[in-house]
Amino acid sequence: MGLVCLCLLSACSSTSPNCRDQLSLEWAQPTSIAKDIEVLTSAAFAGRKSGTQGSILSQNYLVDRFQQAGLLPWQGQYRHAFEFEYQFRSRNGTNIIGYIPAQEANAPWRLVIAHYDHLGQKGSRYYPGADDNASGVAAMLQLAQRFHHQSQQSRSKVNLLFVAIDAEELGLFGSKALVKQLSIPIKNQIQLVLNLDMIGNPGRRYRLYVEGARNFSQFDLIKTQISNGNGLCIRNGQPNPVGTSAIRTNWLQASDHYAFHLAGIPWLYFGVPAHNHYHQTSDTLATLDIYFLAGVTEASFKVLSLPDHLLLN
Repeated sequence: MGLVCLCLLSACSSTSPNCRDQLSLEWAQPTSIAKDIEVLTSAAFAGRKSGTQGSILSQNYLVDRFQQAGLLPWQGQYRHAFEFEYQFRSRNGTNIIGYIPAQEANAPWRLVIAHYDHLGQKGSRYYPGADDNASGVAAMLQLAQRFHHQSQQSRSKVNLLFVAIDAEELGLFGSKALVKQLSIPIKNQIQLVLNLDMIGNPGRRYRLYVEGARNFSQFDLIKTQISNGNGLCIRNGQPNPVGTSAIRTNWLQASDHYAFHLAGIPWLYFGVPAHNHYHQTSDTLATLDIYFLAGVTEASFKVLSLPDHLLLN
């Protein structure tokens, strides 16, 4: 998640009636999720800052994992370069994109996005970025594997696009580029963009915070589907910051879903509140609740598998 901006907003939250004291997992693999995070947060990747050697290593790893997950290269390649202006100079970024085709080429599209870049290194210290956002990337890889396995049994009725986004921390540049890279037919056929950004370190156990509910007229039914049977507590909107009653984080602009919002494309954002490890060198694998992260992964699968009529605006 990029640097948060502050503004005055009204609070909105409701707790799912399906909340339980324990999570129930069906298929997500916590060990595999932890392995991906371990690699992405390793010293060799040095915080995955856009434009660095650590970023290139991240790209190489993600391309390999996309291939292992059975994703096809989008438009014939996994790497999609883009240019952006930052601090008065031109820079280069790379989004990693793969997809699972639907049975029919003109079928609707559903997107999963998660930024893989982080803050990089300062002196001898680097910022691992385990929750921000190796957690979202690891969940996306699990989802890709699950949907690929499902597609081998029966072809999907929707096209699924998986995007590991670059340069989010510098100003959401990768998602802005992605919106431009998508062709007009695809943009018009997108039913949902699901943004996974910081989903491994819940402030309260088993609480998942969701933004973007207003994009879907039947979100109450969607929320029931998300939490049905798994014990997650789904809350609309983020909680109030501790110690203040007036200042709120502008979650609309805080992550990559904002580029799609500006383009009029429906989106949902899954995340947890900013915590003590946010943008700190202490944001490591050891601080994450991997079981919770696996539960969020399964909840994401349910959302991406929803019938068309629930995603109507």
